[in-house]
Amino acid sequence: MQSTCSGLDKLKKLRILSETFVAISDYIKRSCEPLQKEIVDDPIVAKRVNLDDLSSYHAAWKSIWGSQIAGCGSFDDITTLSPMQFTHSTPGIFPHAAVAGPALQIFSIKIVNVHANLRWPLRVYGVVAARDTVDRNRNLLFSRSRANCQEVTEADPFLLLTGPSRAIVAADTVKFEVELRIMYAGADTKDTVLFSSTYNYYSMQQYANPRISSCCGMLELSVGRLTRAVQATIVGVRVVEGEWPFQYGCRVSCYLSPDEDLVPTTPTEVVLVNCKVEEMEKQSDGYVNLSRNVVSVQLEQTLKVVIQAYSESGLEYLHNVEVDFPVKQCQTTKCLCTVGNSTVQIVVAWSLLAMDKLDLVLEGYVTPV
Repeated sequence: MQSTCSGLDKLKKLRILSETFVAISDYIKRSCEPLQKEIVDDPIVAKRVNLDDLSSYHAAWKSIWGSQIAGCGSFDDITTLSPMQFTHSTPGIFPHAAVAGPALQIFSIKIVNVHANLRWPLRVYGVVAARDTVDRNRNLLFSRSRANCQEVTEADPFLLLTGPSRAIVAADTVKFEVELRIMYAGADTKDTVLFSSTYNYYSMQQYANPRISSCCGMLELSVGRLTRAVQATIVGVRVVEGEWPFQYGCRVSCYLSPDEDLVPTTPTEVVLVNCKVEEMEKQSDGYVNLSRNVVSVQLEQTLKVVIQAYSESGLEYLHNVEVDFPVKQCQTTKCLCTVGNSTVQIVVAWSLLAMDKLDLVLEGYVTPV
């Protein structure tokens, strides 16, 4: 019993120390004046004139959160917490660490106000990530290598998101980190640094379109802040009976019920996959390969999943099916719907949020590093 209490005391002290580090980190950030950023003198070559915002932030993070005391790992470590952390819970009987709390929903990220010297389309690669106070690790929203860059056009300037991998908790400030480059063909040219910066989303502010600026352009995020959120993981969209109805592509999205706590201009659609191809081959075991799976939703409301099958022209939908899922705190929900002459099963897993990784350590869900 004594050793257990001693362990709890150490974790409580670590929590206090962690909160102190937050204050120190904010002070360092405020005291570091942003240094000069990238200057584009040529549409092909971007010249570095000094360290950027992200570099100074990186150094501050490493000295505090990357220390042995804080134990958050390396700067590039991604969050390993599951979006289905409490899915297995018995309804009405939840661990202390499981709560419905404030969270951000990322609807879209697009590139706007591109510098006149740059030419569309842009072949973009790099990372866009969010970092909350749950574990201080990166929650990837967009991540592509140079070999797998995305071609972003002026007509469709949106990044193809693959995250977050779990809900972004917004009890405190959420840090967005952007490292994006534009790829140019040819061995004798250098890739342009499009963005290399950070952005603070403060927990008490509610706005739908925060913007991150650089001398090359602007990144616009469509974000909604939910006050009592749980996380929904769309485990699968699967054709279980009949022919494959998506031979010309499909679009699967989620709509969130309007929330009076959101600003009026906040969008409500989260695109899980949008595949327009001449012919979309049937996936393994009939599953639709979703680009995104995790959605933050308001408790006591409804999540609407929409499945749309493209026509051969790709300009209209042959089928448009909507399925409503009342939001739950745990367990899974399965629903069958008809798309054309086929039966499609949708499975959604529900889970409350973990607000602090230390709470999971205390209850034995996570082993301390």
